[in-house]
Amino acid sequence: MKTITIALLFLLLHSFVFATTEKKSVKVRMMAPSGYSDETTIYFDVAVTTVYTATEDGPKVYSTIANAPNIYSMSSDNVLCSTNGYSVLSESEIVPLGIKTDTAGIYVFTASLLNNFDATSILQLEDRQANVFTDLRNDSYSVQLEDSLTNNARFFLHVSRAIQFSSTIAGCANNDGEILVQQDNALVWTSANLFDSIGYPFGSFTNVSGSYSFNNLPEGNFNLVLTYGNYITTKILHVNGNVVVAHIQPSSITAMVNEEITFHAIAHNATAYQWDLGDDTWIGGVVNPAYAYTATGVYKVFLTCTNSAGCTYRDSVLVTILNATAVNEITNSSRNISSHAKIITVVLSEEITQGAEIKIYNLLGQTVYQNAITDYTTQITLSEMPTGYYLVSLMNDKNISTKRIFVGK
Repeated sequence: MKTITIALLFLLLHSFVFATTEKKSVKVRMMAPSGYSDETTIYFDVAVTTVYTATEDGPKVYSTIANAPNIYSMSSDNVLCSTNGYSVLSESEIVPLGIKTDTAGIYVFTASLLNNFDATSILQLEDRQANVFTDLRNDSYSVQLEDSLTNNARFFLHVSRAIQFSSTIAGCANNDGEILVQQDNALVWTSANLFDSIGYPFGSFTNVSGSYSFNNLPEGNFNLVLTYGNYITTKILHVNGNVVVAHIQPSSITAMVNEEITFHAIAHNATAYQWDLGDDTWIGGVVNPAYAYTATGVYKVFLTCTNSAGCTYRDSVLVTILNATAVNEITNSSRNISSHAKIITVVLSEEITQGAEIKIYNLLGQTVYQNAITDYTTQITLSEMPTGYYLVSLMNDKNISTKRIFVGK
């Protein structure tokens, strides 16, 4: 027992000193009918050789406990190992396992530390005598074994390398991206199904090995759902793109003459910006220009975005510019216009003449209310009108006063 403890301590210290970030380890355990168990560790790391090396591997020392099983892995030069190293998984590896029993009965094989491996590495236990393969990620393997049995050529651990993924960029049309899947040729996956981030299917394969690809993809995130028998895993993949998408978001779609509007470009994959402000004014190289129009009218503003891949996108928006001189605070103390929430109140302290009326306009110049003035106090409720600014025009005794009023909720 002392010899075993010293050997295990040496191996643990050795692993901590020399292990790299590439190291992947698995423990294969064998449990006897007595309840005793034994295990062997196989690991994969940079620059490790398959032949037995004292600085990389640990020799197997048989247990002296009655009814306890023994399991070990075999180096390429047939040394029995409790810890056995292999180089990184560039291709599938088959590791021979040996066993020694002294009691007949059902023995159970399991594996642990599988999270060390990429989810697309499959670890199988092969019973070559029974011609049975067991996926150790999902299942254990139970088998009847005889007593006084030593066998170095029946059980094997198969470890496949992780699937490799690469992608090509989707172009300006955003429909020609590709995801390339490179699998281990030694393994046949049951299915591979690709979905976008909202679950829309983009392709499927069944009983696949080697390399295959999903084509005609847009830019975005994808979920590749892989199944191997009862084992299911999902890989999140991304396709980059060159497609340009842009949207103009103005600070306001209405303004007065000489009132500044800021045009915000909400753009994706754009590197160059060109603005046509609709009044023969062009601005280039500015993402969010601010501009004040000098004349009333409705202007169509265009934004053209491009990038170095030659992709382009154009968006437009209409802005309405009103005459600022028509919006004056009422200085006549005999007239008062005020607002509260959706209610506009007009108060006159002057004689009401024939033809007196109130008109209310939105900032697009559309009339939303018109009525004669019959009382010195008039309340108008704009319950159906959206929140925003309105122009209230009051005509009495052939004199017109206009005030800009905010109508809230």
